[in-house]
Parts: sequence; C-alpha cells; structure tokens
Amino acid sequence: MEVQWPLLIFSVLLGITSGSFVFLGVGELKNKFAEIRFMGALIALVFLAVGGCASVFHMGHPERATHLLGNLGSGLSMELFTVGITGLVAIVYVVLSRKDYPGARKVFGVIAAVLGLVLPVVAGMSYLIAARPAWDSAALPLMYLGAGLAMGSLLMAGLVLLRGNAKEEGGFALRLALAGVAIMVVTAVAYVIWVAIAPFPAPSRSIERLISGDLAVMFWLGVVLVGMVAPAALTALACVKATKGESGSGSVEPKKLATYMFVAFACTAVGTIVLRVIMYALGTSVEQFIYH
Repeated sequence: MEVQWPLLIFSVLLGITSGSFVFLGVGELKNKFAEIRFMGALIALVFLAVGGCASVFHMGHPERATHLLGNLGSGLSMELFTVGITGLVAIVYVVLSRKDYPGARKVFGVIAAVLGLVLPVVAGMSYLIAARPAWDSAALPLMYLGAGLAMGSLLMAGLVLLRGNAKEEGGFALRLALAGVAIMVVTAVAYVIWVAIAPFPAPSRSIERLISGDLAVMFWLGVVLVGMVAPAALTALACVKATKGESGSGSVEPKKLATYMFVAFACTAVGTIVLRVIMYALGTSVEQFIYH
C-alpha cells in the first residue's frame, strides 16, 4: 500500500501531543514543571492543530470533513471527535497555566493526560482491518501510543532541562523520558513480532522483508539503530550524567542534558516515521493474496 503521508504526519504529530500532555499531567499530580507548563502545553496544542490539518488534507475534499460527523462509527469520525475534545481541553489548560487556579488547572491537566493516552490509540485503531493482516492487531495502536509517549516525554524533558527548574526537577523529568523510551521500544518490538506471526502470510507482508529483504535497510538503520538504540542510549547516558555528574565530578550542565533529550527526540521521530512507512508497505490486502 502507498504511504498516506497526511495521515502519517497526523499520527506522528498526534503522538507528540499525547506524550507531552501525559508528561505535563504527571507533573500536575506531582506539583512539578511549573516553569515550563505554559510553553509545553502550547507546543503540544500547536502540534495537535497542525496534525489535525494534515489529517483533513488526506480527504479528496477537505471542505467536507464535517460530513464525518454523520458516521459516528467510523474510525475517522472517532479521530475527529477525539482531536476536537482534546483541543478544547488543551486550550483551557493553556489558559489556566497562566492563571492562579491550581485546582482547576490540575483537573484539566489530568484530563489532558488521559486524552493523551487515548489519542494515539484511537488513531491506531483506525487501521485494524481484518483484510490487512499486518495491521489487524492491538499491537499497532499500542505501537502508536509507545512512540507518542517517547517523543512527548523526550521533548518535554529537554524543555525542563533547558528552561525549567533543572536542579530540582531534571532528574524526575529524565526518568519520565527513560520510561517513555522503554515503552516505545517494547511496543515497537511487539508490533514487529505481530508482523512475524500475523495470519494469512504472504511475501508482501512477511517479516523477511524487514530482516533481510527490501525493507531491511530502513528497518535496521532507521527503526532499530536510529529509532530505538540511539534514543535509549542517549536517555540512559543523560540519566547517568545527571546522577554522577560530568566525568564523575558530581555536576553537569543542564543545557548539555537538554541537548541529549532533543537529539533523542529527533531520533525517535525519525524512527517513528520510518516504522510507519514500513507499516504501510506491509499493509497489503488478503484479497490480493486470494485472487492474485
């Protein structure tokens, strides 16, 4: 299947939004990240808006996007509703982040975090089609969720280290980022395992294409090395340096740790995009297998 770039961009930007709001929501529960709360929420909202626009342009007639509201059972209409609700909550949270209403801010921060967990799952569920075996598994929306948690937490952790209270909150932010990366790796591997065991095997959607076939370079270089190993190594290194300091000195420049996080974020985004491209390449239909 050809890559649907508007939907791919939508899902990646949606993931960054989701992970960012989960990060900020955890911060609300722990009374942390006050210095970057507004900026982080605003960045997440911008990613959501741009991603939503990209999704609309997937349609042949973008001006008819509102017609999806008449079919509440479709995956696209569920995405539209979820993005709309998240956008409204995000706007309220952005406003409250500059006001002195801690109770209301915490409530909307937690709601935004919950919606952040729902967003990528809803986007991924749109691909659960029985006729496309390489997609038809819970591993796919979980892979979307894992990538979002990693990208959002890495971006927000970098923001904390660069503009926030790095001395008091940097270590906690790094641990959240490391947890996000770990979840991303586990869910991505789970999806690859599903590709290997999916029913109705066919050469066009086989695991051999990833291991040694035409998709091998993209998989090993883009997904494994750049998208998994590099972010995991950079985040783990940042955690070690935050604990032991530079060369065992006991201290480290927060801006250097922030650089690690932003580079890890970029690597994760690249790996996420490449894995989605591979996902589309594997999304051949059972009908092709049966009738051709």
